[in-house]
Parts: sequence; C-alpha cells; structure tokens
Amino acid sequence: MTQPHPIRITFPMAALALGLLCSLQLEAQSTYSPYSRFGLGSLQSGAGAAQMAMGQMGAAWTDRSHLNTLNPAGAAFLTRTTFAGGFQIRSERIMEGDSVAKGEVGGLTQVAFAMKKAGGRTAVTFGMQPRSQAGYDVAQVLTDPVAEEYEIRYFGSGGLTQAYLGLAHRWEGKAWRQFYDADGNTTDSVRIITSGTAVGGRFEQVFGGMERSRTINIANPIYIDTRVQTAEDHRNAGFTLGFVREQLVAAAFDKDRKLVSSSLLRVGGVFRLGRNHTNNRDTRWSSWQTLSSGPLEVDSVHTTAEVFSFKLPLEMTLGAEWEFNSARGARWRTGVEWRTAKWSGLSNEMLDPGVTWVDETGVSAGLSLTPQGMDDAKGAWGRATYSLGYRNQSGYMLIDDGAISSSTWSLGWSLPMLGSRSGSSLNATMTWQSTSAEGTATDIRENGLGALIGFTLHPFFKNQWLVPRRYD
Repeated sequence: MTQPHPIRITFPMAALALGLLCSLQLEAQSTYSPYSRFGLGSLQSGAGAAQMAMGQMGAAWTDRSHLNTLNPAGAAFLTRTTFAGGFQIRSERIMEGDSVAKGEVGGLTQVAFAMKKAGGRTAVTFGMQPRSQAGYDVAQVLTDPVAEEYEIRYFGSGGLTQAYLGLAHRWEGKAWRQFYDADGNTTDSVRIITSGTAVGGRFEQVFGGMERSRTINIANPIYIDTRVQTAEDHRNAGFTLGFVREQLVAAAFDKDRKLVSSSLLRVGGVFRLGRNHTNNRDTRWSSWQTLSSGPLEVDSVHTTAEVFSFKLPLEMTLGAEWEFNSARGARWRTGVEWRTAKWSGLSNEMLDPGVTWVDETGVSAGLSLTPQGMDDAKGAWGRATYSLGYRNQSGYMLIDDGAISSSTWSLGWSLPMLGSRSGSSLNATMTWQSTSAEGTATDIRENGLGALIGFTLHPFFKNQWLVPRRYD
C-alpha cells in the first residue's frame, strides 16, 4: 500500500497564512478609551514585545535576534531571517468623578518578517501592524427644562491597519587592533569591526474604517429619540525612512587575543514622511421611539456623504543607546529617544466641536540586563533578558483646551528557546498606562494594565522553525 506523503508547510505558506490571519485580527477592538473617538483613534506605536519592554524605543534600538518594527533600518543588523508576532490582553479602568467602569480587551498585535541571508548586510522586510484603534461606549446624563432628563451615548469601534514593504542595508567599518609585548614590539594584530551604518526605507499603506454613533435617549416617552450613525473609510500611503549608526567605543581582549568585553554607542532616527490622507464619511440621521417591545425606528431624516482630504505631518524620532558587554558575559543596554509631530497644521474640519489638532511630543527610556551569555548560563535566569521602560506622550488631540497625555511603564522578560538551534525566543511584557486630558470640562482618567506575549522565530535548515537539540 502506498503511504501518503506528509504535507510540508514551507516558509512562504506560513507567511501567507499568518498574514491573512493578522489582517483579520489587527482591527479587533483593543481599547475602551473614550479618547479614541476623536481624530484617527488612539495612535499605536507598532512596537514589538521586546521593544515594548524598553519603553517602545525604535530609533537607535537594534538587536541581532529581534526585529525592530519601528525603524526600517534596524533589520540590517539581524543575523538571519526573522519572524516576529504576538498578542496582548488589557484590562482598562475608566474614571470620571465618582463613576468607574472597567473591561478587558485583547487580540493579535502584529506580524512582521525580515528576509535576510545569514551573514548578509541587506534585508527585505514586510508585515502588518495596527496604526490606530477606536473602541468606546460612554454615556452622559443631562437635564433639560423642556425634555427633562435625557441621556447621550457615544459608541464606536474599528481602527486603522498598516501594511508595509521595506529594504535595509548595512555598511561596516573595520580596523586592525595591534598587540605589543613588554618591549613595545608588535606581536600580533586582529581585524575587528569598529562601526556599522544602516539605512532603510519602507512603503506603507494604511487602511481601515471606524464606526461611530451618537444616540439621544429622552426619558419622557412622548419625545422621539435621535440617532446619528457615521461610517468612515480611511486611506493613506507613504514612506518611512530610518538610519542607525553603531560605533565601537571600547574593547578588551584576553591573552589569547579573544574579545572579552566591549562598549557600543548607537544613534538613530526614524522619519515618517508626510502624506495625503483621505477620509470618506457617510452619516445617517434617524429618529427612534422607545416602546415596550424595544426601540423602533420611525423615520430616517437624511444622509450625507463627505470626503475629507488632508496632509498628515512629518513624524520624527531621534534616539541614542549604549551597550556594555562585560568580561563575565553580562550585557547592559540603556537608551533614550525623543519624538515630535506637527499636527497643529491640519484643518479641524473633520473633528467634533471643541476638539482640535495639536503638536505631539514624547520621550522614551529603557534599561535591560542579560546576566550571562548562552554559553555561560547555568539556568533560565542567567540567559534571560530583563527590561524596564518608560514612555510619555502628550498632544495629538486637544479637547476643550486640554491635551491628551499618556504615561506608560513597562517590565519585560525575554528567554531564548533551548529547543531551537535557530536561536528563537519567547518575549513577555507587562505594561501600566495612565491617560488623561487635564483642563477639560469632564476630567476622564484611564488606567490600563496589559500583558503582551510575543515570539521571535528564526527558520533553520529545510524550513524547520523549532528543532530539539541532540547531544552525542
């Protein structure tokens, strides 16, 4: 009897399947923030799990094993083809005065690939990641002398997704390190890499839609309620450019001319170029009557179709990172970066009354420690990487003259998978986020606790992702 051949899942097949899956899940609701009903929704950084633990840094953050999904130049520093993905779970608590509401949301975060030849200096990147999210359900009870008490409820969902295709290349600088004897004579020399400069760019297509509704429910049954439903379809396309410069600051060698410790300094920048954005908005006004059987639509007043076209601003990020590798195998990394975007130049035509665009600024900082190298570690605690990060963002939207401000603390952990000869790893990050808009008429405060689980996979020979080690 002829035995059927097993089905082989190749790398392109896996990439296509994961891409289709994430395209369906990236638009899933991942926030309950009332502030997400304004503008393009709550903007997302697009950072992966490893970057999220370092304050979502991306300008100068590079890693030989983890893909930088913010700076298109970062992929040039990878040692081989890399896949990154993950999912998140968030618990959000929203407070307004004495009122408190909370809920849980979650979903996939991104899918990202970097195709790179082992030892090569050029990488091709592609993937999908969230650009913004909208998800809110808030109500406000007011009193009118004619209609008495009535409730205004706002509901919305959806978001924007970004697909991209990029290219990165790295150049290396080398020098000869001389070794001398006690008399000052040259005894040996070693050629070492002293610097690396990478540049990259990617084409990005942003797409997606948001559903918004506003309902007025009047307690007195003799009055007719009103519902306004809005459907928005968003599109834009443009380029993001990036660079990273890595410089060897200091290096120490043992008596056998082997490198035992080093210090590296990196600087980098990300420039998301301005681009034309189109918002097709369809709005429908209708009247409803609340009966014993439930709400019943009694009249559709009218519908409108509007097109808003405006130019998104240049978003710029600059950063620096220092890395120290000790003689005992420990690795310390710390960095800081600064971001800005001039949103104030946009027209407020598409925004609600009392809401305007405002310039956005932000800072991030991060620190990580790997106690021991893979060859020296005697347990998971030694070979794992522990990270602490902070991110602050202010601006983008101004509500009643109060700018939206957000602060996020992150704590991360990354563990190489021993069962993989390709160097794959599991990443986990816990985040604590606080958001508010001080000076507004209604002081809404948000606190969110999130958990992000990510993984980095490197394909091995014959498309084997995870292969157990064998010892003779």
